[in-house]
Amino acid sequence: MILDNPFFPYIAVMVSGLVAAVALGSMAFFNSKRPAGWEGAARPRYVPQYGQEGEAPPEWEIGWTEKAERWNGRLAMLGFAMSIAVEALVGHSVLASVLGLR
Repeated sequence: MILDNPFFPYIAVMVSGLVAAVALGSMAFFNSKRPAGWEGAARPRYVPQYGQEGEAPPEWEIGWTEKAERWNGRLAMLGFAMSIAVEALVGHSVLASVLGLR
């Protein structure tokens, strides 16, 4: 059975991390294209500056934004904590298992 596999905790952590990274990365990418509320609307020729009459939302940047980096850091901390928990549960590190040292 799959639960008898000694690598099951590592595989589960890696798969859950991959799913979380893809889901959050996709959300951040698609949400950074246009501000909220503009998904179905045609872009006007002139977008007024934020704070002027009309109160248009600010443009979102694509790439390394403060929000994206914050989420990246949070997920990295979560992954690190999960790897420590797996090491405590199994009794040795993932690297030792992969290299066949244990």
